[in-house]
Amino acid sequence: MTSLTASRLSTGPQSGFGLIEFIIALALGTVIILGVTTLFADSSRALTEINRAGRQIENSLYAMDILAKELELIDYWGEASAPIDADDPAYGALRAMEIGALETGPFPETPPLCVGTGATGFDPRVELGWAMEYPLLAGLGSEVDAAVARDDCRAGASTSSAAAAYVAIRRASTCATGSGLVAADNRCREVDDFFYLQTNGCYDENSGLSGGEVKLHRADSADVESTLSYSRYRCDPNELAPIYRYVSRIYYVNQRNQLVRLSLNKLESGGHGYVPETLADGIEDLQFEWFIDDSGDGQYDRVANTLLYTDAGNVVGAKIWLMVRDIHPRTNYQDSTTYTLAGSDWTVPEGMESYSRTLQSRMVMLPNRVGRRR
Repeated sequence: MTSLTASRLSTGPQSGFGLIEFIIALALGTVIILGVTTLFADSSRALTEINRAGRQIENSLYAMDILAKELELIDYWGEASAPIDADDPAYGALRAMEIGALETGPFPETPPLCVGTGATGFDPRVELGWAMEYPLLAGLGSEVDAAVARDDCRAGASTSSAAAAYVAIRRASTCATGSGLVAADNRCREVDDFFYLQTNGCYDENSGLSGGEVKLHRADSADVESTLSYSRYRCDPNELAPIYRYVSRIYYVNQRNQLVRLSLNKLESGGHGYVPETLADGIEDLQFEWFIDDSGDGQYDRVANTLLYTDAGNVVGAKIWLMVRDIHPRTNYQDSTTYTLAGSDWTVPEGMESYSRTLQSRMVMLPNRVGRRR
């Protein structure tokens, strides 16, 4: 009986998924897949936006760090006293006993922008010597465009954003170089065909040396010790005073929204000119506020957005302003904000509203100037 019942049960109709159940399962599966896909797409977009924002902030901080560190080194000339009078008969970089037959005057009243190339008609060494009196120049990018157009810089630089600011800085390198292992020991650039500075540390009244004399010469690894032969802190001819490479750099924003640095260097053609280098993308504007000390007490008396070269010697601080945007537009994004940049209203350029941007600012004191005044 039990066996028969089991047989009948086994041969009865079988239950399973019907068409309705299958359609319901398919619909639920589709909803789940769509939900997962939407979640993945949203997460991917969010991650992309986070990465873009991170790159934007990184670019702004990188550009700001470069400019701030450069401004902090204004008026750094190694062991030389500052400010430097180019043609001081005892200590100037262009004193008669050192320049030989080179013509030094009358030199242009307005300091040239691209010094060291001979574009003014003077010897490059004379240009660099006079530039030591003007280690800081600033203005609008239109001045950079004019210098590049005249071939003063002797470089294939990109066109500047005319309304954005530029800053030109002349100083000594922060590491001492020399022949042999000196450069390697100091992790400094080796001596090549370029302009170098050296300050005498020897006091010897019998030789007419009072210490502090400055040499500015073009030298290379073959003649650096004979050309720059001042002693260090003792009158020992075998102990050379530190030798510093001359640094002349111009920073500006080009029309492709890039921060560009023009550096005086040796060109492939063999002469000296300003080699362009792109430092950061997405830089829409660069402006400065200059803190000027007219009284000489180390405290600023006024703030100016435009720096006249006649005021450059009294600048003790600067505030850097950078407008930095993403290099890619954002979907369904519109930036209609009116920003305040260096005390003035700044509006988003027409057609660029779909780019996100950030405004960065930083205050920088100029220690090599403030310290002397205080």
